[in-house]
Amino acid sequence: MYNVLLADDEVLDLRGMERFIPWDGLGMNVASVVSSGFAALDYIRQHRVDILITDIRMPIMSGLELSREALQLLPQLKIIFVSGYEDFHYAKQAMELSAQSYVLKPVQDEEMIEVLHKVKRQLDHEAQQSRLESDYYKTLPMLKNDRLVDWLEGHSGDEGIYRDGILLEQCGLIPSAPHLAAVIEIDDVAWKLNAYSETEARQIVGRLQQMVADHCEAYGIQSLCRLTSRQFAIILQGEPMVAHEAILGSLIQEVELRFPVTITIGLSEEGASLESAQNAHQQAKQALDYKMLAGKSRLIRYAELESGGVEEVQSLEMRLDALFAEMANYRLVQLHDELENVFTLIRRMKSRSTVYNFAIQIISRLDAYLAGLHENLFQMLGMRMENLDILFKFETMDDIQSWLRRRVFEISEMLHLKKQKKNNKLLESVCAYVEEHLDQNIALRDVSNLFSFSPNHLGVLFKQGTGVNFSDYVVERRMEKACRLLRDPAYKIFEVAGQVGYKNLTYFSRQFKDKYGMTPGDYRKQC
Repeated sequence: MYNVLLADDEVLDLRGMERFIPWDGLGMNVASVVSSGFAALDYIRQHRVDILITDIRMPIMSGLELSREALQLLPQLKIIFVSGYEDFHYAKQAMELSAQSYVLKPVQDEEMIEVLHKVKRQLDHEAQQSRLESDYYKTLPMLKNDRLVDWLEGHSGDEGIYRDGILLEQCGLIPSAPHLAAVIEIDDVAWKLNAYSETEARQIVGRLQQMVADHCEAYGIQSLCRLTSRQFAIILQGEPMVAHEAILGSLIQEVELRFPVTITIGLSEEGASLESAQNAHQQAKQALDYKMLAGKSRLIRYAELESGGVEEVQSLEMRLDALFAEMANYRLVQLHDELENVFTLIRRMKSRSTVYNFAIQIISRLDAYLAGLHENLFQMLGMRMENLDILFKFETMDDIQSWLRRRVFEISEMLHLKKQKKNNKLLESVCAYVEEHLDQNIALRDVSNLFSFSPNHLGVLFKQGTGVNFSDYVVERRMEKACRLLRDPAYKIFEVAGQVGYKNLTYFSRQFKDKYGMTPGDYRKQC
């Protein structure tokens, strides 16, 4: 609804407009009715007004004077002047004030309504434009973020987005200047925030994300972009490497002081120009991956990685993926073998702290993996985060491996039992469906669609759970029901066949004889 202010020193004219114009139908609301320019100006100072309808001649402050003052306060205000024929010479001044219309007294309702329709269309158009502009400016940061990510991840095309002058200007980057790339990651969100509610955890991560943005803004870094909810990337220019490292180091310390989680930052080697920024970004990501061995809440420089360290970390990542897959699928022999493979790699590590760091990383990765399965590591094992201190009390690699083996086998067993329980409920529902529809055509394809499974997958689950194929199970249930019905002489044999889903009596008799070694008629004679 648009707010309308009526101003006229002639009370009858005011009341006539207020009562006889269908304001609601126009999408308007008469916010106030005043009899002087001063009263109108006071109201405008304190309230939102979209349309001012004023007599052009009023004592002390004329409508023209009121309009000039009002437009100073509300530049978007729409003004409609009302006056007698003898004052029409004021029209020129009214038009100079960008008045929307000039209506002569006595005011005709139809004429005023037509003018108001015109004003409303203009207000609607301006409101739509304002919303479009607002939406555009709201999406600008997201567009900038997406374009930066595409550039750094190598998805921006062959030309390279570093040629995009607008983006470079938005990010404060100079194409020919040296640069560093950094990737910032929030550590162990899944399990370090385990003690908080889901809402509190989201709020903590949100505040930390905002603090990273504020820190970059404070140092004039405009190239911050979000890779994921836990990772950010930046391109650093304009300062010596030592200065950039100090900025990133202070961010790490500030997070550690203010939040229950920490951040780790991977930093690339210095590149000569932005043409190599994608390579620098990959170096920063590789340096960050090395936290598995180097530890968290620190700055990890790509230049300091040990020879072969990146490949070692990648190999460990692959082994962990395989380990978790075997655990989830309850393949215990393969699970044991993959755990051996992981610890074979860990045994190459040279320091105790590196081993402990990696052990913690395994727990963190395991918790994240289980979260993807909608499970909680600590709830499954009846542990709290503080219980992980036990890892630092173990004196040998064998102790850590033995503890971890016991835990992953426990988790695998729990996942298997949950899956079995879930499958049992499914099979109970499938069997109940079969029992209720034995007199109809029952195809695995139709049943699988009903329970939102593929026919192959449901067939495998059914065989695993019951020990028989689905089609054999259906035949078995039909024969058992046929036997019950044949004992009742009220049913003719062809009626029994129809009750158990056979339209062809000959086919029914053949299957019955294959099952019991006699025809349905012979079976009835024995009953």
